[in-house]
Amino acid sequence: MYERILVAVDGSPVSDRALGEAVKLAQLTGGELRVITIVDSPLRHLPDYAVYYNPEPLREAALKAADDVLAKARELVGDKAKTKFDRVCQERASEEIAERIETEAEECKADLIVMGTHGRRGVRRLMLGSVAEGLLRVSNRPVLLVRDK
Repeated sequence: MYERILVAVDGSPVSDRALGEAVKLAQLTGGELRVITIVDSPLRHLPDYAVYYNPEPLREAALKAADDVLAKARELVGDKAKTKFDRVCQERASEEIAERIETEAEECKADLIVMGTHGRRGVRRLMLGSVAEGLLRVSNRPVLLVRDK
């Protein structure tokens, strides 16, 4: 059924809940998990006039935060499922995070993508956007969205 499950995490409580659901699915199906977190490059968001700005400290902080997210995910999973953990660096300005998740799913031949969603509506969703909604639009495979309680 679901032999390869990709889980996108960001360290939030809803992300932890999605990871828990993915672990349950992996246990039921005997499948393996690939847990990723996306590191969005600070270079993508710099205005043209910031040519003298050194983004390296920001990038290093983002990489450290991603490692912390993966360490937390390792703790949550423990030895409950066969799992691989990856930090994925998002460096290209033209690609959105949802597209990057789908690219990773394609590369690992995932049968299912699992991720959390905050379930925002109205103006908050309009202003903040939704990676989950974007993923539903670009994905060629089933996507399981887990909402916060």
